[in-house]
Amino acid sequence: SGGRLLEIGIIICLTVILFLLLRHFPETGESHKLKDTLTKKDSKTFNFFSKLKKDKTQEAIMGEISKGQENIVTPVDISSAQKNYSEEDPQIATLLLQAEEALLQNDLRLAEESAIDILGKNKKCAQAYVIIGKVAFSRGSYADAKESYGVALRCNPDLAEGYFGLGELSLREENYSDAIEKLQKAVSINRGIAEWHAVLGRAYMEVRQYAKAAKSFKKAANLDIDTREYKDLATQAESKLRTHSSVFRSHK
Repeated sequence: SGGRLLEIGIIICLTVILFLLLRHFPETGESHKLKDTLTKKDSKTFNFFSKLKKDKTQEAIMGEISKGQENIVTPVDISSAQKNYSEEDPQIATLLLQAEEALLQNDLRLAEESAIDILGKNKKCAQAYVIIGKVAFSRGSYADAKESYGVALRCNPDLAEGYFGLGELSLREENYSDAIEKLQKAVSINRGIAEWHAVLGRAYMEVRQYAKAAKSFKKAANLDIDTREYKDLATQAESKLRTHSSVFRSHK
């Protein structure tokens, strides 16, 4: 029993001595290389995970910032809308902007609700009636659209969109003389919308006024150089004009 304890004591002493020797043993060149390699690998791994963590943190932060921000209207947007709609009330200008964007997204319900909200604040807001007219037109409720455009013009006799809306309805009803009159009025007030000149050009085509049609289509093409259709329509109108002129001369 005593001998057994002595053996265990010797083993423990030898283990402690070996540990102390290894701890203070000078590092060789190979061990330095191994340590450097491990250190570099550890450093790269640490940097990688640090960057990953940072990227993930930034991504999470940006996600939180952008969450629910889609419908936020900035002061610059509101100021621009006020100028565009000639609207003093910033709240109404914001609703008009929201309604127009809803129309672009074909969200008729939101556009209509926004227009109704506007009229709850100002019953004489002509632009709101135009929006309701556009919604009605998109739904195929042409009588309602005509009434809405009419009310818009009673509120603001110089509202170009009201005349365009009525002109578009008259063109659809094949009342070409009235369509041309209303569309001419619209483009005389606002000359900067390519689509309006193109619609006027189509009305001229229906009554064989090809020279005027070509002129309208060219204006549309100049305002919107990316829409090839307007250039093609201008070419068609000029071709019709040449054919029509030749036939007319041959009958003289």
